[in-house]
Amino acid sequence: MPNFRYQVLDDAGKSTSGVLDAASIADASRKLKSEGKYIVSLELDKGQGLMNMEVGSKRLNTKELVMITRQLASLLSAGITVVRSLDMLYQQCETKRSKRCIGEVYEQIQSGKSLSDAFKEQKDVIPTIMCSMISAGEESGRLDEIMERLAVHFAKEAKLKNKISSAMVYPKILLFVTLAIVIGLMTFLVPGIAQTIMDLGGDLPALTKFIMAVSDSMVHFWWVYLIVIGGGWFAFTSWKRTEKGHARWDTWMLKIPIVGKATKMNAAARFTRTVSTLLKSGISVLTAVEITGASLDNVILEKKLADARVEIRKGTSLSKAIKPITEFPPMIYAMTAIGEESGTLDTILDKAADFFEDEADAATAKMTAALEPCMLIIMAILVGGVVGGIAMPIFTMAQFIG
Repeated sequence: MPNFRYQVLDDAGKSTSGVLDAASIADASRKLKSEGKYIVSLELDKGQGLMNMEVGSKRLNTKELVMITRQLASLLSAGITVVRSLDMLYQQCETKRSKRCIGEVYEQIQSGKSLSDAFKEQKDVIPTIMCSMISAGEESGRLDEIMERLAVHFAKEAKLKNKISSAMVYPKILLFVTLAIVIGLMTFLVPGIAQTIMDLGGDLPALTKFIMAVSDSMVHFWWVYLIVIGGGWFAFTSWKRTEKGHARWDTWMLKIPIVGKATKMNAAARFTRTVSTLLKSGISVLTAVEITGASLDNVILEKKLADARVEIRKGTSLSKAIKPITEFPPMIYAMTAIGEESGTLDTILDKAADFFEDEADAATAKMTAALEPCMLIIMAILVGGVVGGIAMPIFTMAQFIG
């Protein structure tokens, strides 16, 4: 049974704290209240030690978001109260991140906050679209429908991400195999053969001398390579986190041949899908564009959508406001204009999202198809260079022996 750390006040106003065993956070709350205590704070006790340290991003991934929204949609549509739904959801959460998120939301609800305000407290963990749509669901009284819509949205987003990840598996395997073969040759095979060649004497080719020097450095100064690679990666990630570096990287991702098209198609799919989902939930176009800009993971597009928001605020239509964004396919402007004229903008954008997701799949497939021969060529050059450099003096070994 998990432990929960609490702080409570008694009737005299005296504060006490401690750790309590309970099946869930709701069960712990009931136990404390049955003793006549007023709960100041109640949270899962993660304890001390390395095993309880969190690794990686604190944000919930799309799989966790799908589980949370789908479960809440089912529970709320069945007529179960929000508090009880959160309690049941807490017990079903499988990851520490989602469990902590729902536990803290439950605590906020218990202290008198609305569900939307409680989720806004988790803005560092969940996406903005979720907070905004939950707020709209509370105002319209259709919270269960909004949760179901969110679940569908996150499921489609997860599907798109999975397709991209799956397409990149083979190039990643080729890269790993190439590095493994080269490192294996340079640290195990080359040193032994190099010693034999040196014992035989003779003038060695420049390529062979170079390979032997690199091999010797890898064997005796491998830690220098680790420092250089680690330092380079740290410098790159630090540069990428800066405002200028992030903007430059995102610009490259939009302009690089083949990769740029895949990036643009993915951005178009996410833009149309997110705006459609928000509009169907009753959120204004202005707010929808703001939320969508932050969800595209590209500061260049985010800045251009911020400019579009300024135009919309002045009274310009969405289609005209986003027309200057040349990174979006022209079809987006045409479909948006048709949707505005017919009054079915949310439906039109939803259909456009399906189209752009298919285009994104095709663009990603072309990108990986182009990467595969490039990786094979790199593998051939690296492995062939090492083997060739060692084989050349072996082919002339007879004259040394003689």
